[in-house]
Amino acid sequence: MLRRISLPVQLLIVIACAFLFGTMLPQVVVTWMYTASVVFKDLLTFILPFIILAFVLDGILSFKKNAPLILLIMLAMIFVSNALVTMLDYVIMRWVSCAIASKGDAAIIAAHDLIHPAFTLGLPTLLRTEYALICAIALGLFFTFVRVPKFERSSHHFKRTIEHILNWVVIPFLPLYVFGFLLKMRFEGTFILLMQNYSGTFFLIVATQICYLIWMYALATRFSLRNMLDAIKNALPSYLTGFSTMSSAVTVPVSVECAYKNTHNRPLAMVAMPIMANVHLLGDSIGIPMLAMVTMLLFTGSLPDFAQYASFVFYFCTAMFAVSGIPGGAILVMTPILVSQLNFSAEMIGVITALFLLMDSFGTAANVMGDGALVIMVDKLLKKLGLHNE
Repeated sequence: MLRRISLPVQLLIVIACAFLFGTMLPQVVVTWMYTASVVFKDLLTFILPFIILAFVLDGILSFKKNAPLILLIMLAMIFVSNALVTMLDYVIMRWVSCAIASKGDAAIIAAHDLIHPAFTLGLPTLLRTEYALICAIALGLFFTFVRVPKFERSSHHFKRTIEHILNWVVIPFLPLYVFGFLLKMRFEGTFILLMQNYSGTFFLIVATQICYLIWMYALATRFSLRNMLDAIKNALPSYLTGFSTMSSAVTVPVSVECAYKNTHNRPLAMVAMPIMANVHLLGDSIGIPMLAMVTMLLFTGSLPDFAQYASFVFYFCTAMFAVSGIPGGAILVMTPILVSQLNFSAEMIGVITALFLLMDSFGTAANVMGDGALVIMVDKLLKKLGLHNE
């Protein structure tokens, strides 16, 4: 029954319950609910490197079916696109940080740390996230040139197993995972303060996504207003489908047809859109860093310096290749990046997870719409290089 309710609706129910009952429950109940969330986080952190390994490895191995040069060009453009918009987030946040910081008091949040987990699992780190990325890339490149069908089948089976775990175990329990952290904050008196400060951030993220999408389509159509409007009209079904399904992967059949209308190159559309659905996440590249920086302002009172943020951008954009277009996939994969690069605490992870999942419909819609603009750019570049394949 619960699976029939969309994830955003589940999150709204969780937030409402935390708000209504957070101050009515005894501290021991809040403590154990929070403990359950921390245990879930420990388990999630333990398996995340293997999620990254599975998705990146299988993704690289799937590239063998296509021309290596075309894929190299496409992946380079995807990485640059993700990195560019992520750096734009930093510029925007530098402009508006004073307004956001003035609305909340980080010291108030830090002073209300009353609830602590009854216990933690203390699981060992079998594989660091960055090592999982390096290992996946190295193995993927090696077995791309040294064909071992049995290894490829095993890699694909490994990925499918991880996807089943995510879809049937991790994602269904995400609302309960978030509930423990929200309940703690409501009990400690910081819940309302956080909600007040994030309302403006929601508007800023959606406005940035829309403005950046318009710019991308203008750039893709060489700033021809008529062509830009036609391209946006052709791609709009993918935006609406992504918004309703919250899954870039599920939207692929629609996005392929939209890309074909804009490029008239079906082979490219059929190859590019499934790849981009998993690794070119424009909406998430806007939403996650902005939410992360606002969270840092509220909890620590400061933004990361440029060097720290640049390091975060590199790991963030690299980890994009492991996200896979499933609901909530981006924030799950980015959790260890936020911890290692931006020093996020468990409470900060709980907050950003809840808020990201609430906005995931907008993020997914922007993801697939951004794919539609980028595939036009790829098509034009391939024509210039004489690699176009009708």
